[in-house]
Amino acid sequence: MHGETILCIAPRTWHSLWKCVQQIMSRVAQRNRVLYFEPGRNPDRDVMGEMWRKGPNLVRIRSEAVHENLVRIESPPVLPIMRQHLPPSLLRVTTPAVVRINAAVLVRHVRRTMSAFHVERPILWLHSPYHFPLVGKFREKLACYYNYDEFPEFVQNRRIKHLLREYDDELTRRVDVVFATSRAQLERRQAVNPSAYFSPNGVDFELFNRALAPDCSLPPDIAALPSPIIGFVGWLGYQIDTELLLRVAQAFPECSLALIGPDELPECEALGQLRALPNVFFLGRKNLDQLPSYLRAFDVALIPYVLEGHVLSIYPLKLHEYLAAGRAVVTVRLPELLPYRDVVHIAESSADFISQIGHALRDRSPAAIAARVAVARENTWEQRVEAIYDVLNEHLPDGTGHARRAA
Repeated sequence: MHGETILCIAPRTWHSLWKCVQQIMSRVAQRNRVLYFEPGRNPDRDVMGEMWRKGPNLVRIRSEAVHENLVRIESPPVLPIMRQHLPPSLLRVTTPAVVRINAAVLVRHVRRTMSAFHVERPILWLHSPYHFPLVGKFREKLACYYNYDEFPEFVQNRRIKHLLREYDDELTRRVDVVFATSRAQLERRQAVNPSAYFSPNGVDFELFNRALAPDCSLPPDIAALPSPIIGFVGWLGYQIDTELLLRVAQAFPECSLALIGPDELPECEALGQLRALPNVFFLGRKNLDQLPSYLRAFDVALIPYVLEGHVLSIYPLKLHEYLAAGRAVVTVRLPELLPYRDVVHIAESSADFISQIGHALRDRSPAAIAARVAVARENTWEQRVEAIYDVLNEHLPDGTGHARRAA
C-alpha cells in the first residue's frame, strides 16, 4: 500500500510516551500521507484548562509537519464524560449525548482539515469505541479499528462498562477491518466482524538493540546505582502490582530496584513503604531514544502487573523491547506471554515471581542473550506494518479484495 491518505484519530498526543499508534503511523508515513488528529483532551491536564487551550481549534486548524508525510493536527476540546463522578443511572443518559456532541464537533473539524489538505477518499483509522459515529462520515474508502486494549475493562470505566462494550461492538460492526493486539481481543471481535486480524505489538529493534552495543554508555542517574539492578520501564499506574514491587525490593536488599516512567501509582500503604526503602529509585520519565542506555544497566527487567481487568488480555509493548535489549525478563502470568516461555521467566505466583528473579539474575549467558534478541528480531514494527499492509490491500476497494461496507 502506498500513496494513500490515512486519517488517524489518535488516542494520544504525538509527543507523549511512544506507544503502538506512533510506532505504526511513523512507518505508514514512509509510503503514505498521515493526518494525525490528536485527542481533544490531555488526561494529564484539568478539564477547564484543556477547554481553554483547545478552544481555538473550533475555528482554526493548528498543525505541525512532524515528518515529510505526517502532519500532527490539534483537535477541538471535548466535553467530559464525568465517568468517575456521576452515578451509573445518570451516566447511562448523559454519556450518549456527550458522545454524539463530541463526534459532531470532531467530524466538522476533520472535514475542514480534509478540505485544507485536499484529501479525498482517505482511509479512516480509529482507536476508541467513542468514535463509532465517525465511520462513514468522510467518504473514506476503508475504515479500520485498531484495538490495542479492552477499554471497557479499565478501572476508571467501571461505571460505564456496559455502555462502552456496546460502543465497542458497534464500532467493530461498522468498520471494514479490525486489528487486535492480543488473541483475547481478537476472539471477542471476530465474533462481531469476521474481518478481524491479530496484530500484536512489535519493537523498534534497531533502537532497543543498541543496549548491547559496546559504545552504549550508562546515564549518570542509573550509573550511580548499586548493582545488580532490577528494573521496570513504562507507565507506573494502576496496572502495576505495588505490593509485588515491595516484595521484590525487600527480597533483594542488595539490588537496586529502578523504576523508569511517569509515576502515577495510586496511593496505598504498600506504596509508602516502597518509597521509603533505600534500594528503590524512581528515575522518572525518559525519552524514547534514552531507553536503551537505561536498559543496558538492567540485570533483570520486570513486567509486574496486577492480573485483573484489561491486563488479562494485553500483549505488553515492553516485551520485545526488553528482549531486543537482551535483558532477562520476569513477568506475571499473562496469557499472551505463554508462547515465550523459552526466553521469558513466567511466574505462577508472587512467591514464584521472587524465585524467578533469582534465576534471571544468573541468566546472562551469551546463548541466552542471543535467544532473546532472535525473538525480538522476528517481531519488529516493520514486520507488523507490512502485515497490516497485506490486510489493507485485500480490503481496499481497488485492490484484490472488496470493502465490507459500502463507501
